[in-house]
Amino acid sequence: MTHRPAEARKARRVVTVLDIEAVADEYVVAALRKLHFSIVRLHTKAPGPTAIEAWAGTQHLFMHVNAAVAPVEPGALTPEQRQELRQRAARADGEAWEAAVVLGAGMELVRLDWWPLEQAVKTE
Repeated sequence: MTHRPAEARKARRVVTVLDIEAVADEYVVAALRKLHFSIVRLHTKAPGPTAIEAWAGTQHLFMHVNAAVAPVEPGALTPEQRQELRQRAARADGEAWEAAVVLGAGMELVRLDWWPLEQAVKTE
């Protein structure tokens, strides 16, 4: 058997931060849909942190997703980003939420937690 490093490199795909964020967003969207939320917008282009905007009945969420590949833990929003997300949600009479998604090496879901920004401790 002949080893072909060039072909092996082509077969391997480098996973970017954007890939990780996109996959994490997909997991959050799927979880929200299971809870009967309608997804209004992904990746809002407004200044500040990006957010998934979702509705279920009268509940209107703006959820920022932090993602990482295990064993790394997702980072948190800065105080300024948290404030901007709260302000954006308040302008739309919504709620600001934060999610933490940990993915495995194959981009499978390892853990998904979310909580309102007013809550001090993450829930699992």
